[in-house]
Amino acid sequence: MLKKHPMSLYLVWIIILIVMPLPLIVLLNNGLVDSTRSLLIYDAGVVAYTWWLGIVFLATRPKWLDRLIGLPAMYFVHGMVGILALIVATIHVQLSFSMHAIIRNTGHIAWYLAIFGVVYAALFLSGWLVDRFPIVQGLKNKLQFFFKHQLSVWIHRLNILVILLIWLHVQVIPRVSRITPFVILFDLYTVIALGTYLWFKLVAPASEKRSGQVINNQAVSDHVRQVTIGLGRDSSKPLPGDFYFLSFPKAKGISKESHPFSVTNVERKKSMTEVTFTIQTSGDFTSSLAKIVAGEGVNLEGPFGRFDKIVSGDVNNSPLILIGLGTGLAPLLDLSKEYSDSRRVHLFWSLHETEKNIFDKQLMPILKQSNISLEKHVHRFKASDYQELLSQREINEGRFIIVGPAMGVIEIEKILHNLGVSQNHLTDERLTM
Repeated sequence: MLKKHPMSLYLVWIIILIVMPLPLIVLLNNGLVDSTRSLLIYDAGVVAYTWWLGIVFLATRPKWLDRLIGLPAMYFVHGMVGILALIVATIHVQLSFSMHAIIRNTGHIAWYLAIFGVVYAALFLSGWLVDRFPIVQGLKNKLQFFFKHQLSVWIHRLNILVILLIWLHVQVIPRVSRITPFVILFDLYTVIALGTYLWFKLVAPASEKRSGQVINNQAVSDHVRQVTIGLGRDSSKPLPGDFYFLSFPKAKGISKESHPFSVTNVERKKSMTEVTFTIQTSGDFTSSLAKIVAGEGVNLEGPFGRFDKIVSGDVNNSPLILIGLGTGLAPLLDLSKEYSDSRRVHLFWSLHETEKNIFDKQLMPILKQSNISLEKHVHRFKASDYQELLSQREINEGRFIIVGPAMGVIEIEKILHNLGVSQNHLTDERLTM
């Protein structure tokens, strides 16, 4: 288990779950005179609150933390801590009692909103259920005509209202508000978390409004577009396999929320760096990308990603097996180019009939390299296909990276594991949203 995840991930868990709440618990318990049972009930409320502040900070997607643990791991921590906070808050709500209406009502309203938020996020904003249960996926698809992504994002921001209600809830408890050291630290935690979030949402985007410009936007199939964006020469160059969050703040008829897309190709030119994204137009945001014209301004948040760090961290020059489902091949193309000089690269591409030519421009120079081979298959590869096409060395020693729709990725990982591929050699990026 420890080999599969970076130690920094476990450190993040320890900081959020233990280190953050501990000073507040110590100050509260030293300032209150009450039974052990009552103090534990109060402590549960403090713990839940600090955990909610932690997930608000994670919602800002710190790039330095992404490079340490990866954005998927960050989202997992965000979701799990939210669930744990709700469980602990439930203990606090059910076992505590107050005669004061404002104390009681602020606590209960925050609790109800938190329950709604967790249930909603589990269905619409994560892959925990939809990735594994087709029935839930079908329900989500039916409801998405109303609960579109932009609305879902705003509903998820109810966490901020939950935090403000809990902050007020604590401030109006006379016994607690008189513990000055506790209140000062409690307020400081709140200001830091909410201040970071507001800076991320309001100040940072305003400073990056001209961070990029659309150079080209063309359909390469009925349901796939390639969008090329020009960046300044001084912009940070993405590493192979990286992705950005894109938004088009001034475009009409398209959501202003940012969405993640993997980099297909990077070209350095005299005046700018051109970054190409290959995007499947299956959602409400991506379907409206046809409205984006050349010259449109783009905000790019990133780059994010850990593929390059994982691959470069391998101790030997083991084979690199890259499996892309549909447009999931996009981030694997740059990885192929980057590492083909030092490692054997084996590309697997599962695609629909209409997607056969979407990567022609990018694949042409890649396949000229002798160290790269491509397996191209309309529809999914079966277990027998992988068994036939993979060498025993690839199965035993290879680094596997799989990118595509979540259910397909999970299915492939089961097949590879059954063939003898170690879980520690499997890395994925699941295109859930």
